[in-house]
Amino acid sequence: MKSRLIKSFFTTGLLVIFFGICPYVLSQTAGGTVSLVYNYPADNAIRYLTNSTMAQIMDIQGQTMQTDVNSALGCSVRSVGKQDNNLKLEILIDTLGQTTNSPMGYAGGAIQEVQGKIFNIVVTPEGKTVDISEAASLTFNVEGSGESNFAQYISEFFPVLPSKPVAVGDVWNLLDSITTKSTTITSKTVDNTVNKLEGIETLNGMECAKISTTHSGKMTMSIQSQGMDIYLAGPFTGTSECLFAIKEGYFIKQTSSTKMTGNLEIASQGMTLPIVIDSKAVNEIIK
Repeated sequence: MKSRLIKSFFTTGLLVIFFGICPYVLSQTAGGTVSLVYNYPADNAIRYLTNSTMAQIMDIQGQTMQTDVNSALGCSVRSVGKQDNNLKLEILIDTLGQTTNSPMGYAGGAIQEVQGKIFNIVVTPEGKTVDISEAASLTFNVEGSGESNFAQYISEFFPVLPSKPVAVGDVWNLLDSITTKSTTITSKTVDNTVNKLEGIETLNGMECAKISTTHSGKMTMSIQSQGMDIYLAGPFTGTSECLFAIKEGYFIKQTSSTKMTGNLEIASQGMTLPIVIDSKAVNEIIK
């Protein structure tokens, strides 16, 4: 699957960013190459569980403050047809939760109100997001963080795929830019990726493409919290790996690791704080 960045929160005056990266997915063609094709079934929803961890470290007047965030998202994906030449996918939320442990204390847990929520999204055959308005309209509250919506999670759940077939050993570059908004947070991520088809493996009887990806880019975020305007910006680097079932047309498992080093600015306080964010995520099919 593509490179992906997963999304963000602001907890007890500290910025908490959930972001994950997803690699590229492929399906087979003739001539020893594979081309990118999404083909989620309509009669059998594919269930995923994403577990992520994040360590956010800030330097406040020479003192280190660390916030640890654990997040989980369970959802099911199935095809509900086409819209023009694009793919229309139904997303069913099975579970969503987040816990935050910081010097301010412990907060969070399961977000019960979202269980069973359903929305549709539209992506191109290559996986580029076309319409996530339904996801953006479904809002909910995260304890200690405030209001969020599902566009924060789903905008980078699926990859943007290369337009040409690739063979084992091929390397290709892609540039992707994603912007998401909620009532309190506007974020933009620009991701440059170098991707390589490492090989073809068999997993549970399915022939899978194994793709490795290195990431570099920049994230910016504007937040309104407790009457303050807060701005975060900084570069990030990372790696990810994906196994994609070629014939079936969907990814089986993806892992990612990302590090961002930047600054958090609170203009009204005249403060600029160095910040480092280390995040890891595993997104895989569950039965």
